Amino acid sequence: MRRGPAVPVRPVVSGLLALAFAAMVVLLARVAVGTASGQRLDQLTLSGAQLDTGLVSQAVGLAAGTVSLPVVLAALACVAVIAVLRRRVDLLMPLGVLVGGANLSTQVIKHLVVTRDVLGPGIDITPNSFPSGHTTLAASTAVALVLVAGRARGPVAVLGTVWTAGAGIGTLALGWHRASDVAGAIAVVAAWTFLMLAVDGTVQQRRAPSPADRDPLPPGEAFIALLLAMAGCTALALGVVALTALELPLVLHEPAHQQAAYRTTVAVICGGTALWMALVLLLRAPEPRRRTASERVP
Repeated sequence: MRRGPAVPVRPVVSGLLALAFAAMVVLLARVAVGTASGQRLDQLTLSGAQLDTGLVSQAVGLAAGTVSLPVVLAALACVAVIAVLRRRVDLLMPLGVLVGGANLSTQVIKHLVVTRDVLGPGIDITPNSFPSGHTTLAASTAVALVLVAGRARGPVAVLGTVWTAGAGIGTLALGWHRASDVAGAIAVVAAWTFLMLAVDGTVQQRRAPSPADRDPLPPGEAFIALLLAMAGCTALALGVVALTALELPLVLHEPAHQQAAYRTTVAVICGGTALWMALVLLLRAPEPRRRTASERVP
């Protein structure tokens, strides 16, 4: 009996994840920005970040400082050069859509969609900052470098995880953003990433329908993806446990509550970023296999 065409599992999963992360952005905006309890937790986290003046705080502050237009443009130029050298010019358009779409979405949400109104006493009056533009720039640039890096994807994913999480947490340490701003920015970039992977995976499936025509996931890359996934799940679990352990009611001016909220946020941001990068490595479309000289038709 003749079998039907294989179901493109990776593109389908990527599409579902894109929808899930888009829904997460909406949920964060409604809960963290649009409710008094969400604003109180954000305020606690921001205050706790200001109390941390150690080496970690200084390091993440430096990471946030590296997210500048010259640095980002230089990194994106590297993406273009690598794509040309690897003969993967076909990646330039989807990666451009990913980076441009994520950053444009952040600016539209920030300036036209979400409004931050003070909903309770003790909440600092700040202009709307959801999602974080700095974190969006870092995350979108990092994932573009990962997807174009070829055999170096695994190590680049680790560096991208560190840079994205460090830059996001650094915006808290510097007092630029709140925790929901950082989480929202990573969710925006993740939604665009998985949308691009869904489209690219469908295109690659049509170009090379047989597994023999596509390069398998390298063992080293799979190992790094597994490590990132384990680290991400562990950090997320610790963050959720710490979040549920916060004593109620939340006292905005209590240093113990501030530090606990900040540590919880750091765990969630680091874990979420690591898990996102692991999924990117696992769900990226396998590249078409290059034929050897003996396989080519003369």
